[in-house]
Amino acid sequence: MKRFTNEGRILICFDFDETYFPHACTSDQLASVRRLEDFLERYSHQLSTMWVTGSTLKSLREKVDRANLRFWPHRIASSLGTELYRIDGNGTFFVEEPYQASFPSDFVSRVERICARSIKIKIELEEQPGNGSSPWIRSYYARDRGESWKETLRLLADEEGIAVNISQCNPNAGDPADAFDIDFYPIHAGKVSSIEYVCATSSFAREDTYAFGDSGNDVFMLAHVQNGYLVKNATNQAKQIHPKVTTKPYAEGILEVLEADVSSFI
Repeated sequence: MKRFTNEGRILICFDFDETYFPHACTSDQLASVRRLEDFLERYSHQLSTMWVTGSTLKSLREKVDRANLRFWPHRIASSLGTELYRIDGNGTFFVEEPYQASFPSDFVSRVERICARSIKIKIELEEQPGNGSSPWIRSYYARDRGESWKETLRLLADEEGIAVNISQCNPNAGDPADAFDIDFYPIHAGKVSSIEYVCATSSFAREDTYAFGDSGNDVFMLAHVQNGYLVKNATNQAKQIHPKVTTKPYAEGILEVLEADVSSFI
């Protein structure tokens, strides 16, 4: 599979699951994804695309095959922005190794200490499927027990010098209902950090950045860029935090914004 042909000065970042990629994969949804791909390819001389996702690269490849996508983006920040890849015109992947240079070598040990302390104070963390498949992220589920446990986890992560993202699960993406995603990752990693790195190393101006997402782990990314939007199918938690929401779901919502702004970047 090839990458979008050209690359321009405007950076457009997409969360993947339930934003760019609809898990239901209905015929209408996939038709909208094809239309989005056509748009991005048509204006690829002005646009640079980036998937910023919690999915691993292996999982992304499986979903790309499932949806029969036709183009890779210019960059992928996978595993919640802890792994960063650049993709050339032929679809060859290159790891951005300097991006991970500041990650702590004892990251896993730090997470293990947090989990051990959580057990002692009766915060139950359930390992997510595939936990440990990436060296720089550890993911768990937690059931809703009020608000205090979230602040306690954030304090524990801060004491260990790592980051934690806590967001409401999205059952449409295969997560359990009435639960929260708990993701631990290096403090210099994450969705925002991956975008900051790309902007700094590839000279994208903040006023020329867009991002689209659907859940709580996207809201900091959306707030960081100049033009950040939740798609209509976003979780209620995310909508309570971030004000800009498209009137249409999935790819149709993305196109709603980009087609309205097309005159500003052609």
